[in-house]
Amino acid sequence: MNQKINIIGICPETLLFQSSYVPLISFKDEEQKKAAEDYITGEAKKFFDILLPDQEVKPLAYPMLITELDFQKIDMRYFYENLFYDLERKPDGKLEAKIKWGITFDEKCAPINLGYLSPKYDGYEPKIKYTSSDGRPYRRYGTIDINGNAIFYYIYFTLQEILDEIKQLPNS
Repeated sequence: MNQKINIIGICPETLLFQSSYVPLISFKDEEQKKAAEDYITGEAKKFFDILLPDQEVKPLAYPMLITELDFQKIDMRYFYENLFYDLERKPDGKLEAKIKWGITFDEKCAPINLGYLSPKYDGYEPKIKYTSSDGRPYRRYGTIDINGNAIFYYIYFTLQEILDEIKQLPNS
């Protein structure tokens, strides 16, 4: 009964994950990887089209993501190298951070649920919906803020929704 079942691997050191709490997700081939990434970036675009329609946002590489536990021990260089490397000055002299985003599978990183309130809402019965007309959930998310301004967005995904996307491929 001491056989290894090899279900879960560990992150190779060459990927240099910043966090011990970010899982490594792997797919069988490049087509599945591309489908998963296309799905994630498409959903992120929809999310930001609703939340920040006129703002440019950039993804942060998955291995560079951190969780709330990492804040207790992360070196401050992390923030300068990953979130503030592209600061710009506005005409009024204030610094402006470029907003970044990354995915998370950790619900604790995404405590906010982006819902939909019908334009016909009359103010009496709460009719907030947390699923779209096609049944997909509106996004849970969380932020890293500086002076009350979000500089980074965690966008929550479930492994199931990514698997559902992969299963739609013709050779799956």
